[in-house]
Amino acid sequence: MADSAFTVRVEGLEELKRAMRQLKDSDLNKAVREVNKTAAEIVKPEARKTAPSGHRSRKDNKRYKPGKLEKSITVLASANSAVVKAGSASRVPYAGAIHFGFPRRHIRPNRFLFRAMARTSDQVSETYEREISEVLRDKLEN
Repeated sequence: MADSAFTVRVEGLEELKRAMRQLKDSDLNKAVREVNKTAAEIVKPEARKTAPSGHRSRKDNKRYKPGKLEKSITVLASANSAVVKAGSASRVPYAGAIHFGFPRRHIRPNRFLFRAMARTSDQVSETYEREISEVLRDKLEN
């Protein structure tokens, strides 16, 4: 899978991950995962707000329900990273086509996830820096 077009890089993160692996401290891993999730959760409301809601006409398939793409936006986090994703293979398989476009079907890209991250990037970086500093300070004090 290709790297995302919008990525936040944190200086010193590789050293922190290496130190966490050496410590083998599950509490620290859980705390860092929570920090990653907290930072990524900031993007979710903006992404939901800017996601295309669509509309349903009489000719559309009965199973098509507007708003499914918006409701499918979720945050996945680990100790290494956090991801804001939209869609799923079974419930919203068209999410990739909407976001990246599908020229053969005349679907223009609507990069709502990238726009949401760009709009909230300052807040995400401030939150991440504040939360990770707090976690590391607490861990070093103990």
